Amino acid sequence: GNITVGRFADGEVKVQVNENVRGKDVYIFQPTCPPVNENLMELLLMVSTMRRASAKRITVIIPYYGYARQDRKMTARVPISAADVARLLESMGVDRVVAIDLHCGQIQGFFGPRVPVDNLDGGHVGVE
Repeated sequence: GNITVGRFADGEVKVQVNENVRGKDVYIFQPTCPPVNENLMELLLMVSTMRRASAKRITVIIPYYGYARQDRKMTARVPISAADVARLLESMGVDRVVAIDLHCGQIQGFFGPRVPVDNLDGGHVGVE
């Protein structure tokens, strides 16, 4: 598809969809690798933009799931950031998540029952 991702002068992310996605299935391929926060914000805003543009279904393909190592509480007063990322994606309107080699399979359970998650084994992706 045709989408423009840029930055405003103050560094904020700017997303614009340059074609009609109304009633269409949309697939967004976006890793959340370093710089994790910038890539995650781009992904969230792309999902939000597609939802507001009336896409029928939104599937995100995440080859690197940022914050995956923070999948449980190691000490008191720390977030479970992998779960928080899942809630952010869900609240933006993602319909399905395809991840590759999640750090831990329990991350799939951080998404509610409305959002199925497929965890692909990277060793088999692209191999016939």
